[in-house]
Amino acid sequence: MILPNNKKMSLLCILEILREFSDENNPLTQTEIINKIYNSYGLELERKSVSSNIESLKDFGFDIIKTASGCYLGEREFEPSEITFLIDAIFSSKSIGSKHSIQLAEKLSKFLSVYQRKKYNYVYKADEIARTNNKQLFYTIDILNEAIEAGKQVEFNYNRFYFDKKTQDKKQQKRYIVNPYFMVNNQGKYYLVCNYDYFNDIANYKVELISNIKILDKSIKPITKLKGCEQGVDIAKYANENIYMFHNKTINATLLIENEYSAEYVMEWFGKKAKFYEKDNKLYANVTANEQALIYWCLQYGDSIELISPLETRVQIKQKVEIINKRYQ
Repeated sequence: MILPNNKKMSLLCILEILREFSDENNPLTQTEIINKIYNSYGLELERKSVSSNIESLKDFGFDIIKTASGCYLGEREFEPSEITFLIDAIFSSKSIGSKHSIQLAEKLSKFLSVYQRKKYNYVYKADEIARTNNKQLFYTIDILNEAIEAGKQVEFNYNRFYFDKKTQDKKQQKRYIVNPYFMVNNQGKYYLVCNYDYFNDIANYKVELISNIKILDKSIKPITKLKGCEQGVDIAKYANENIYMFHNKTINATLLIENEYSAEYVMEWFGKKAKFYEKDNKLYANVTANEQALIYWCLQYGDSIELISPLETRVQIKQKVEIINKRYQ
């Protein structure tokens, strides 16, 4: 943006440069401020003018801190931790789509300096998600974003819960090396979709259970080298088929829906990808989903939704129902 060579504009330009390019770890000298204003706005300023304008901004109440290395804008409209919290809430919102989530995250990030901003280009979300409160979550996401963007492997501990304390301690000491591809926010939980380096298929890890993460100087295995991913992965399709983030085969299934109220459950989880139709005065829906996830979903809504096909999946549900029935007799 080139502005008219009007010195009255210099006050606003200096404030904007400090907002954009300065923070505690990146103070700006007067010379750097002058150069950035010229490059961004085409205004030529003198050191004396910069100094007096900074004092005017301080007098007005802006928290501009001077150090031996230069000056920076201290207190802002939002602190980095507050921005992180708001972005987490956006990605966990049930009513905001993935594209809009990223757009809002980018807008919120503009309250920070360019050095404090984070990209969330590798976070995707399923249609139905809820809140998550892990304070360390976005630090891990930042590292994973960096690794995915650079195409590098990551190494971390994975802190599953085990009833046996010895088993838990042993497992938590184990280091996992994976090829990270993208992340999914599903039902309020963030999952890393990746490949465990010793195998040849996709794996999902809960991001909140990851600790001591570091980026390795080794390039990732291309996702097209994995079994079933030779043509790449449709991320939105993957996120919405793996409703519980299990990873096994995806199936096409037909559901018998008891009434229009129960149809809401199907819409809630599968959205517009569910194909509804009527036959013999009964309501049906065709859906595509991860088989194991769909089995658990059908158990959850089994009093009003029945899986008709495929037959082998129906048999698995029947077997699980029989086991549950015996336990509750």
